[in-house]
Amino acid sequence: MKGNRAVLTAVVIVGVVLLGWWLFGRGGNVARIDLLTTFDGAQKRPDASLFSIADVTLAGETKKAIAIAPSPGTRITWRVRIPDDGWLWVSLGMKPEAWQAQGDGVLFMVGISDGRAFDPLFTQHVNPYANSTDRRWIPVKVDLSTYGGEEVDLIFNIYGSPPGGSGDINNDHAVWGAPEIVVR
Repeated sequence: MKGNRAVLTAVVIVGVVLLGWWLFGRGGNVARIDLLTTFDGAQKRPDASLFSIADVTLAGETKKAIAIAPSPGTRITWRVRIPDDGWLWVSLGMKPEAWQAQGDGVLFMVGISDGRAFDPLFTQHVNPYANSTDRRWIPVKVDLSTYGGEEVDLIFNIYGSPPGGSGDINNDHAVWGAPEIVVR
């Protein structure tokens, strides 16, 4: 009787481990497409000189990031094939020099274009001057599996104000932290 119970317990444990392996990353190997490695090939508007890569520390956490000089309506576009089960992982923020300097923040927006239509994936207004909870990296994860297997334009936009705002670009030191496409 004790032998049967031990065998049954071992089978249940192996089953739980295999189920966990299958559901949570199949052994922990997560494929990543680091968008920073293709930064030079990405299309930058209105002027490539507005964009740079820098190590940026927000609230004690440092990330390699795309820093954008204050300018109305910037856009960086990657032509990329979205893998099956792909997710966009990126962190949003504004450099600490924007935290104590007056401004109305920036509107971050990411979308996808397949050449026929633009599909907005998310928008986020970040204003660390008025909102102290924005004085950190703000993580964003977006499911891209709808576009699995397709070659699309992945577009990151920054606008000088929230919708209906004045377009004020004062102290708009926006950063996109560690942007990548992760396959789970």
